[in-house]
Amino acid sequence: MRATRTCTIGLALLLAASAALASWYDDYDAGVAAARNGKWGAVIQRMSAAIKGNPKENDKARTYGAIFISYHPYYYRAVAYLNTGKYEQAVADLEQSSGAGEQDLGSIETLMARAKTKLAQASAPPPEPQPQPVAPAPRTIVPAPVPMPVQPAAPAIDPALRQRAIAAINQAKSRIGAAQQRKAGNTPQYTQATQSLTDAMTRNANPRSNDDLNAAIASAENAAAIADLAPAPGAPAPQPTAIPTRPTQASALVLADSSRRVRDALESYFRGDFDEASTKFQRLSSEMPANGWIWAFLGASQYSQYAFEADDNYKNQAMESFRKAKTLHKWNGGLPQRYFSKKIRKVFDSAS
Repeated sequence: MRATRTCTIGLALLLAASAALASWYDDYDAGVAAARNGKWGAVIQRMSAAIKGNPKENDKARTYGAIFISYHPYYYRAVAYLNTGKYEQAVADLEQSSGAGEQDLGSIETLMARAKTKLAQASAPPPEPQPQPVAPAPRTIVPAPVPMPVQPAAPAIDPALRQRAIAAINQAKSRIGAAQQRKAGNTPQYTQATQSLTDAMTRNANPRSNDDLNAAIASAENAAAIADLAPAPGAPAPQPTAIPTRPTQASALVLADSSRRVRDALESYFRGDFDEASTKFQRLSSEMPANGWIWAFLGASQYSQYAFEADDNYKNQAMESFRKAKTLHKWNGGLPQRYFSKKIRKVFDSAS
């Protein structure tokens, strides 16, 4: 009886500890998401809860099992304090932070300088009024009316729209960083994504109207979408074969031309020539209509064309190709990560 009671108590303590670990991680994850959208009140609330559960920052904080994250709650809470006018709290949190998290909102040095400047301005006493010399009363002269120049009205910038632009730019930075981590930095998609991000940041730096902010948001979202399409390096590797038999040798001879054309189409796909790849896979789909891999690569090429040209015809063609691929092959776990970007795999999963 005592052993059963002891086992029950131990299990309860273990579950309580697991719940505590899940609690600080969930709060931190929600706080980072709020920071992307500029919801500073939610950032302060979530990061304070995460710090209560795990007060130590770490570039490799362990969450569940063997999953590690870059954990910097003081950094994000400091940014939220800075944006809500709580400069003293921002300075205190920045002094405890060891670096930025996955969502980089500025270096600690830059944020610290800004917080201390704002704090000094808020703490400075107002200047004392200087006594004005008493001048003799002038003679009353009625001047001729002078028309006042009409000053042009300053552009009205929507603060909420500005926050959306900042969040979209930060999201694009994160997605480009993910492409760089999977070693896709030499692909045409990565280059175009960085160009779109630069355009978004330029438009957001000094907007003259809300139209400039909307254009910045569009460029940032385009950068994020294209970054997701940047494939990891590598092409399908040939499968090792045993000592060829006569039937095997004959099969290789008969299929040699088809194999060469498949390889040629794959080379076009992996170097980013999606128009060329789409044309080649289209021909192969007529020759090998029951090959699910051909239809999958055809759909990926067509969706990549859609990402670059924003033509819905390419998107519709891609979805039809993905549906065809699903009917011809069992994709356990979806498309393989080695050959298809995260965006392509997500679109493939949605095709029904």
